[in-house]
Amino acid sequence: MNSNTLVPHDCFLALTSKYSVSIPEKWKLEFCTENACAEKQGGVSLWCIQNGSTGCIPLFPWRSERRFIELQRIVDTKTLEDVVLCRFSCVTDNSSTLNRILYQEFDLLEWIIGSPIVSVSAATNGNQFSNVLVRLENGTIASVEAGTTLPTGTETLDRHELIARRGVASDRVVDTHIPQQSVYLFDKNGVQSWTDTDAELFGLSNGEIDAVRAAFELAKNPAMTESNITRHKHLLELVQQLNNET
Repeated sequence: MNSNTLVPHDCFLALTSKYSVSIPEKWKLEFCTENACAEKQGGVSLWCIQNGSTGCIPLFPWRSERRFIELQRIVDTKTLEDVVLCRFSCVTDNSSTLNRILYQEFDLLEWIIGSPIVSVSAATNGNQFSNVLVRLENGTIASVEAGTTLPTGTETLDRHELIARRGVASDRVVDTHIPQQSVYLFDKNGVQSWTDTDAELFGLSNGEIDAVRAAFELAKNPAMTESNITRHKHLLELVQQLNNET
């Protein structure tokens, strides 16, 4: 359900108060747009913790999504043995940018597989679509399709598949990229849908819920601040490498 009156930062403060997690007074959860924070974020719009005059602490809210947590766990526990190929796809409307999508998909790839990217090469169609071939340090090969070609207002279509020497895994039902909602309402005004994925954060969109959860994890583990900043710089370097190639 899209939020109309709820503010993610207020929900973040409520969560820290509920669990008695202290945070610096200047911390504020915000979505830093490409234009407002390009110098700090390298031109990639991200959810961040604004930390007063010291700048932004980048967040990786997609890591809070249950489907990605489970994929990472499947690899970590070796339920899938020796992942040899990953097929990632993420296509949005023009509300996002190609750099922003690649930034997210590269982070997911390294986090789920548990190995850094050592080489990337791409065929890109302007700023609208890119097919990327990636090799990770452990030998895993991946393809990443990223695009911003969907009609305005269309929900993001994505899919993430892992193919191993023994077993396969996917974050979507077989042969679909379309996320399913829990409740659909059909009336004279069209179609409305709802999916509440968090027992404590009703009313926020899924993306906002993930951002609040990522901020809460940082609040519980402030030592992650430096690693988040370092990781952010690494991901920007990967994206910039592709930009330089094209």
